[in-house]
Amino acid sequence: MSTQSQPRAHSPIEKTVSVTGLIAAVIILLAAGLYSLSGISYTQSFSGLFALDSLHIWWYISRAAGLMGYLLFWLSTVWGFAVSSKILDSFLERTFTYDFHEHLSLLSIGFIVLHVVVLLFDKYEPLSMLEILVPFVSAYRPFWVGIGIIGFYLTILVTITFYIRDRISMQAFRKIHYLSIAAFVGSFAHSLYSGTDSTITWVQLMYWGTFLSTVFFGLQWIFTLLLRRREARITSTGV
Repeated sequence: MSTQSQPRAHSPIEKTVSVTGLIAAVIILLAAGLYSLSGISYTQSFSGLFALDSLHIWWYISRAAGLMGYLLFWLSTVWGFAVSSKILDSFLERTFTYDFHEHLSLLSIGFIVLHVVVLLFDKYEPLSMLEILVPFVSAYRPFWVGIGIIGFYLTILVTITFYIRDRISMQAFRKIHYLSIAAFVGSFAHSLYSGTDSTITWVQLMYWGTFLSTVFFGLQWIFTLLLRRREARITSTGV
């Protein structure tokens, strides 16, 4: 009889570390790409790239973290629509899809926090703690920055419900989760109208592509929800 050892299953912690490491690598590449768009050659600027007193280094990190946070939040949103619509149940375990949705939310919050905190140290476009925490008081594009702050607070509220689900009703859990739609729309508007990279063609295509895909999955989710309610009504009435 063969005694081949089975491959060791990775623990959730190992998977999370692997995903985080991959995302960290992507954000470093994004920061490097954004830095290269400034027109400064790597041979001229490599020695100063990691100088923390550089005028632009914090700005590049904040921009890259903001883009990554937005992409993770978008993926969390469309994944949430897919989980609710049960379109993934035929080939993925529901426990995995639910946990992955939760981890995407946490990772997006982590990168958004990095995006926000770095702005406190940025010398290119510095923001105060008040401007970061209170909507519509920022000197830089106050309305769109305020929309982003409100969207971030809504994201935190929705994410908290993952950990208090046993203490609230399912109806309350779902209604609070509906706020994630408003949070994503706010995040999209904030990114598009206050992001310094919005003038770059591929960034604009990314923003509109993610927005339209979210609209598609959102409409599919609404259609599925209405269909379920219709089926439940027919079953209960027998008509």
